[in-house]
Amino acid sequence: MTAPEPFLFRHSTRQIVYAAGALVSIGELVQTRRLRRIALVVDGFFRDTEVRERVRNLAERNGAAFAVHAPPNQEPDTNTVEACREFLAEFEPDCVLAIGGGSTMDTAKVARIMLSNPGDVAESAGFDREFLPHPSLFVCMPTTAGTGSEVSEMAVVSLVGSDIKLRYRSQNMTAEVAVLDPELSLSAPPSVTAACGFDALTHAVEAFVSRLASPMTDPYTIDAVRRLARWLPVAYEEPENVDARGQCLLASTLAACAFNSTQLGLAHAIAAPLGALHHVAHGVANALALPAVTAFNESCLGEKGPVLAEALSSGAGETGDAASCIASLRERLSLDRGLDEMVGAEEEREAIAVAALKSGNIPTNPRKPTLDDVRAVVSAMREPLQGMPPAERLLRPAGG
Repeated sequence: MTAPEPFLFRHSTRQIVYAAGALVSIGELVQTRRLRRIALVVDGFFRDTEVRERVRNLAERNGAAFAVHAPPNQEPDTNTVEACREFLAEFEPDCVLAIGGGSTMDTAKVARIMLSNPGDVAESAGFDREFLPHPSLFVCMPTTAGTGSEVSEMAVVSLVGSDIKLRYRSQNMTAEVAVLDPELSLSAPPSVTAACGFDALTHAVEAFVSRLASPMTDPYTIDAVRRLARWLPVAYEEPENVDARGQCLLASTLAACAFNSTQLGLAHAIAAPLGALHHVAHGVANALALPAVTAFNESCLGEKGPVLAEALSSGAGETGDAASCIASLRERLSLDRGLDEMVGAEEEREAIAVAALKSGNIPTNPRKPTLDDVRAVVSAMREPLQGMPPAERLLRPAGG
């Protein structure tokens, strides 16, 4: 066995707690860390539910003051981050607890770090900025299995009044504690489960084949692929299955632990302008792109190609190359859709291809694409696959 190539592995979350009913661990944190002021940033769906009251009781029972902020149920933008920052600044918490999907966690993540780094929210965006840490304990509890924001160093925020997505990255933004409680995801409807799960799958696949993948990240990513291939359809078809929910939640977190170091690839590069320009949900956009992108990358995967195909097929019970297994899983989750139903005009598809090629995820894609390559992948996304192997669709333009 040859020595690995040089690599850098990043991981900032100090503690990951997993258990059905792990919400109760908040009380232990309040007690052991001697917390006195708990700021709950919660998904609007959970604002007036038992979840909020349980957290309140756990805080107040241990002598801590408690305040709640519920950002709007939308992708975070500079206004929602600013509103959250104002709430946190007024309350002065020693613990910020974010419960929700990626949007809620990203809102809390950026708002909290702005407390110790005053300035304009938009002007503070950027990768690997020297953000000063904030002294509060930051805890994230995801309610969906998709973004991995509970352990991710990154956050995405829309610039109000534009189609621009601002990106933030700093190890000082990351949650110190991630609490994974699959019971919190039981209320997610099947469509959300499918879309979020495909986001997690795309993280896992793209991180596994990334140019920055390493012996440290590969175990995280291939394990995440196997778990999602096996359990995501179960969570989709049996929403009350806590075991399936837990497996998907673990997979999402595993993939995010890896992509902090590896970055992602062409599927995410395409998904970003689909969201920014056409407001396609991020998980749906990844589902549109991943089969064709995986087929495009196939020739450059080397030994990882069969490993990825085996992980996908052993989990999902499918056979074939990795791209075909992904396409079959997509169909099972009712995500076998075509780009044309969302983006009809040729100039709009061209804008997506041009924007994708500018993405910071392109350099880590295993195969370096040209603009014509990206155009071919976007064209292959135009119609549902309906059983056609993604590689064949790449060779036959939609409608041809």
